[in-house]
Amino acid sequence: MGARMGRGVKVFLLVVAAILVGCTTRLAYNNLDLWLSFRIDDYINMTSEQEDRLDSDLSAALERHRAQQLPKIHRALDQLQADVQLPMNYGHMGSYYRLFTGLGQDSVAVLAMPLANLLRDLDESQVNGLYNKMRERFAKLDAERAAKSPSQRLSQRTQRLTEFAQKWVGSLTPRQRQLIAELAGYQVEMTPVFVSLRDQYFKDFQQLMLQRRQPGFEAKLARLMRQMVSLEGPSYQSEVRFYLNRRFELLTRLNHTLSDSQRQRATGKLVDLRKDTALLINQ
Repeated sequence: MGARMGRGVKVFLLVVAAILVGCTTRLAYNNLDLWLSFRIDDYINMTSEQEDRLDSDLSAALERHRAQQLPKIHRALDQLQADVQLPMNYGHMGSYYRLFTGLGQDSVAVLAMPLANLLRDLDESQVNGLYNKMRERFAKLDAERAAKSPSQRLSQRTQRLTEFAQKWVGSLTPRQRQLIAELAGYQVEMTPVFVSLRDQYFKDFQQLMLQRRQPGFEAKLARLMRQMVSLEGPSYQSEVRFYLNRRFELLTRLNHTLSDSQRQRATGKLVDLRKDTALLINQ
């Protein structure tokens, strides 16, 4: 799912990823239902009744997530905090990928109820409007990517990964920068696969929407959303597995280059993140 719906999903996954915003975490999380409503409204021309029901459903979903999923995330962060202080091996990388991917799947599945209720209530003109907005978003992203040369795309991706790494471990050595550039190359190489997965998810979503008023729609929507988080797709699993294995191997090499001060900085970031998560749980 792209465009508006995809943005909403990404915002909800804040609890797993964008929760990294530090002192603003609690404010962002506590207003998550408002952000979701705002972003969905960019892509669906809802009636006032639909807006009211979505607001209510999102608030309920957020409370359910707070009670059921945040404690799991807190435990996972506590485990990672202990392991990050020592060099981690290839097995650790794969294990944490599966752990946090599973947490992401569980988090995004909480959205199935409010989204299913909304989608079930849309008329055909609203559905067609949603599809058109999603296609426009895809076309814009594709055009922006096509306008850049392969070297420009690689440079841009390298810069983003470098900035992310610096937030977590501070200054980088030349060797670490080299490894990050290598990882960026892997991701740029996978772009055609990622785009194909996106297009397949969109087709699956359109097919699913034909069943939106049938029993089991919510469960099927949740299954599709979970597949998106884990990059599942029968036609592309070998490519995704190959990419993930390369990434785990490279991240293992990168992890072994970390200095004591870099590990301490990463540990401090995780401590802050874990504390924010605990405060959210207890609010």
